[in-house]
Amino acid sequence: MASDPEDQQPNVYTTLLSLYLKPPSPHKVQWEPALQLLSKHGPRLPAANTLDLMPSDLHVSELSSYFLGRIRSANTVVREERIIASLQSVMKISLSSELAFGPEHMQQKGGRSRRVVIREEDHCRVCHKRFGNSAVRVYPDNEVIHYGCVGRSGVQRIKTGQGQGLQALRQLPWG
Repeated sequence: MASDPEDQQPNVYTTLLSLYLKPPSPHKVQWEPALQLLSKHGPRLPAANTLDLMPSDLHVSELSSYFLGRIRSANTVVREERIIASLQSVMKISLSSELAFGPEHMQQKGGRSRRVVIREEDHCRVCHKRFGNSAVRVYPDNEVIHYGCVGRSGVQRIKTGQGQGLQALRQLPWG
């Protein structure tokens, strides 16, 4: 896991801890407030600076609450990232199914797998010829035209649902 740039910069807690552990000459080392600071605000302290301030004769067992807080903080970040990734995956699946089958796919009405009946008397609205056995294009409003007439219609049609998925992803707080 890459180190956080904020983790490298000393903050007010680091300054306070350094005053407790390495005070100016007339004052003594204050272990109790230093250990309380580590216990309560350990995740806010940069790990590299904090461990550099610790004396070599200090037992690791006295720093257990500090390490426990750091581990919990790191696990929280990892869990949040996993939750966000799972939510994005669910959103992607939902959007892809909506694009593939249409927003009405739960009611079995729309989407790309819907069926359109073309009768013998139906004709293309662009060229006004009957469809016969030719390829056709079906729009979301169930308008049917020859596939070859798509570019000649002069009217640009927008498929419903297309582009809405990207807008929905952009509206998410993490996207």
